[in-house]
Amino acid sequence: MMKKRFYFAVILLLLGFLLTDPKEAVDASSRGLLLWFHSLIPVLLPFLILSNLLIALDGVSALTRFLYPTFHRIFGCSEDGCYAVAVGFLCGYPVGARITADLVREGHISLEEGNYLLCFCNNASPAFLIGYCLTDCLGRPDLLFQTLLVIYGIPVLTALFLRRKRRFSNLPAEKKTSGSQISFKIVDVCMMNGLESILKLGCYIILFSVLARLLMKIPCPYPLFTCIGVGLTEMTNGIAQITSDASVSSLVKYVSVLGFAAFGGLCGAAQTESMLLDSGLSVKQYLKAKLAAGLLALCLGAVLFTPPGP
Repeated sequence: MMKKRFYFAVILLLLGFLLTDPKEAVDASSRGLLLWFHSLIPVLLPFLILSNLLIALDGVSALTRFLYPTFHRIFGCSEDGCYAVAVGFLCGYPVGARITADLVREGHISLEEGNYLLCFCNNASPAFLIGYCLTDCLGRPDLLFQTLLVIYGIPVLTALFLRRKRRFSNLPAEKKTSGSQISFKIVDVCMMNGLESILKLGCYIILFSVLARLLMKIPCPYPLFTCIGVGLTEMTNGIAQITSDASVSSLVKYVSVLGFAAFGGLCGAAQTESMLLDSGLSVKQYLKAKLAAGLLALCLGAVLFTPPGP
């Protein structure tokens, strides 16, 4: 009941914002739409379609066979689970969650392994960290090593902590989706699944961009609190907001960027939950892991930060 009331209040706030300040609301929607159109569609849509085809044709094991010896030793994952780990570290939110859910739905990995993988294989992409966070917003590409160490070291530590000596084996062949010859019907289904996913992501980005802009408009005597609220809501807007504030120190800017990127924001959580539908995977367990990752990133960022040179 409380959850329903909360959602109802947020919806009313957004509707009120759209009606009372349509110029700002439309600008926020446009920015979210442009981010989706220029960044997510060109990168993620082809990847989602090809990944769907790969899973449908039972090609994941063949692709990840060379990763299996190393990944199985470190993470204890199965051969097919290696694919979720690889894309989760390289491709950005929420691709790791989508691939994990697809592997569970298609019977390539168990639900237990899927919940385990979900806690650490859905992360910000290296391109986002290097290009947007360090270069465009912070102007500190020299912080590359410690940034990658924090953002990707924490998921590895999470995996080692949660693993508890478990080793996941490949599922028996009869439980997997049988291989199929490629046909236009399979391609059409994979394309429609990819389009549905990318459309969901776009809608979430637009809604949370409007919500982030609304938070910016609320009067607050402490601008830093507003920046933090925006970053926890939608990390891209939050990172831009806090790094452009001249009153915030370089250290606070850097640790905030790390915290937002490690957590992924509520927008990232909503996108992730939408990818998990009908898979049985636990979004609560995922959120606990991401909150812990965000807090740990703040602490490690403060320790590893080096101030800019003269």
